[in-house]
Parts: sequence; C-alpha cells; structure tokens
Amino acid sequence: MPPFPFTENYSVLSPEVLEDEGGERIAQKNEALVKKLLEFEAIVIAGQAKSHCVAWTINDLLGEILTVDRKMAEKVFLLEDCSSPVVVPGVVDYTDQADAAFQRYSDVGMNGVRSTDPIASWPGINL
Repeated sequence: MPPFPFTENYSVLSPEVLEDEGGERIAQKNEALVKKLLEFEAIVIAGQAKSHCVAWTINDLLGEILTVDRKMAEKVFLLEDCSSPVVVPGVVDYTDQADAAFQRYSDVGMNGVRSTDPIASWPGINL
C-alpha cells in the first residue's frame, strides 16, 4: 500500500487511524518494525513527548507484546529522565497523565530506568 497522508502517526509503530469512514484501509501499522523490535533482548525507549507520542508508541508495542507473550514486557526499558510530558505553563500540563501511563507500563512488567543507571544494574541485563 502506498503511503497516503490521510492519518497521523503519533506512535512510531502505527497510525492513529487505519481505515476511513467507509471501512477502506488508508494506512497500516509497521509490522516489520514491530517484529524486529520483539527480536531484541532489550528495547530502550526515550523521546518526546512522554505524555503523547512516546506513550502512544509504548501502548502499541505493549499491545503487540500482549498478543505474543506478556513476559516480553520485562525486556522494555523506559528512560524516565530522557522523556518529558507536554507542559505549557499556565495553559496545560500532562505530567499526571504521563506518570499514570508509565505506572501502567511498570505494572505490566516494563522497567523504568534512568540514563545515569549503569546498564549492568538494569533488571534482566547480563553483561
């Protein structure tokens, strides 16, 4: 399917909308990238914005993980200090939503880590 600009990708893995109002496919998730990611021993995620694009990407990845093996969530490492939520002082602050999302990811086995933590100390990493 050729790329059509009919939907937006907040997630790195999948567009927000896959079908138009008539049910015709207008986009597709990046299954090749998902498959490749799931082959790695560890997946490290960081980026902007923690409350939006990063969270959407993690949600998509988690959905794929849950269809394969929930235990795979343990190989996902979220760099807490290398992501930040959308905050416009005096207008909007998505910090609470971002923190709640990352807590949900932790609850299913993903690991919150910091860039200053030695990788050898991350759970499940054997160097």
